[in-house]
Amino acid sequence: MKLSISYILAFIISLAFMSSTLKAEETAKSKEGEWKSNIEFGYVATSGNTKTTSINGGFSASYEVKLWKHSVDIKTIFGSAEDSTTSEVETNAERYFIEGKSDYNYSDKSYAFAMANYEDDRFSDNDYQTLLSVGRGLKIDTSDNSKLDLELGVGYRKTLKKETILLAEESISETIVRLAANYSWDITENSKFEQKLSSDIGEDDTVIKSYTGLSANFAKNLALKLSLTATHHSEVRGDTEKLDTVTAVTVVYNF
Repeated sequence: MKLSISYILAFIISLAFMSSTLKAEETAKSKEGEWKSNIEFGYVATSGNTKTTSINGGFSASYEVKLWKHSVDIKTIFGSAEDSTTSEVETNAERYFIEGKSDYNYSDKSYAFAMANYEDDRFSDNDYQTLLSVGRGLKIDTSDNSKLDLELGVGYRKTLKKETILLAEESISETIVRLAANYSWDITENSKFEQKLSSDIGEDDTVIKSYTGLSANFAKNLALKLSLTATHHSEVRGDTEKLDTVTAVTVVYNF
């Protein structure tokens, strides 16, 4: 468990260092581009009859220049529990997610996008799931300090189902229709609310994801964030639950 935690921390710190280096290089080359990056980390540990450890971390970066916006988002979750009577340690959560996206703004209100993501969840029905999608988006200024983006696209999804005692490994490839909405509200100068919804509709499975986040700065570059992430699959095998939720409290460093 300690080794896994060290790897996660080293990975996130390396990403932050790389982003800072790239940011400095791009600033020196061109004043037109703008980098925004953040790294977040949460840790929960309990002791007593059962010892548990939960870690969630993430790294996000975006770069805007002229009509283009490029972004990357990486998230990881790790959890384990130790029974004090048996001293056995069991991993009860392990998830990795990475997403890259590029937007081309061909007007003040409209843009085209291309997106790719990969998800590996040890405790889901899938060994992994990857998605490629392209489409169009519409920007709506709901107020002076809030905005809403609506997206419609099509894509290709590949899912590898896990092999179990009763079920064989299964690979599913399908065309999907993607619907998404991203809302952000700057409540005050130091606090922000975010709501993201997406639905990837396929013949074999419809995946609905929801992310709700509320953050507040307690220092110049540091914020405390409370978030709820929910993922629902319309079709699962065996005793796998259709709905997964993750509630997290993290410290975010913006740079």
